[in-house]
Amino acid sequence: MEGLRKFFDHIEEYMIIILLPLMVVIVFMATMTRYLQLFPMPWSEELARYIMVWLAYIGASLGIKRGAHLGIDVLVNALPSKLRPLLVFLRLAIILIFAVLILFYAYQIISHQQRIGQTSPALLIPIWWAYLAVPVGCLMIGVRSIQVFIADYKKNSAKKGGAL
Repeated sequence: MEGLRKFFDHIEEYMIIILLPLMVVIVFMATMTRYLQLFPMPWSEELARYIMVWLAYIGASLGIKRGAHLGIDVLVNALPSKLRPLLVFLRLAIILIFAVLILFYAYQIISHQQRIGQTSPALLIPIWWAYLAVPVGCLMIGVRSIQVFIADYKKNSAKKGGAL
């Protein structure tokens, strides 16, 4: 059970480790085969685009997990220290609400695409596979936001408990 928890704790890193080099290789091969006029790879641009979208959503989740998203530190640092946890909570709540809304609407779009059977132009795969990056990414963002909130809450509770 511990191994499964560790796997899911690092799922973004594993996915990025696989997808980023895959995208680089595909783009490199397509460029070389076009430059050397060996054979066409009309599907390469489409696949690289879909991989990039997946990377963006996975990277956003990883950014939340690591606290690497841009923030307005000047504003946060200007506030009294008692208000800072409230601002962190507010930021995470806005991110979570946004992720849930996007998840809801992405589900509707994907359900529609499944019903009509739309496929991608070059790869001829169901287009909802590519669009699945949005709800999966937002789900990961939501989960990571909740984890960050819980970790911050525990840290602030320990500070208050330790100060008493």
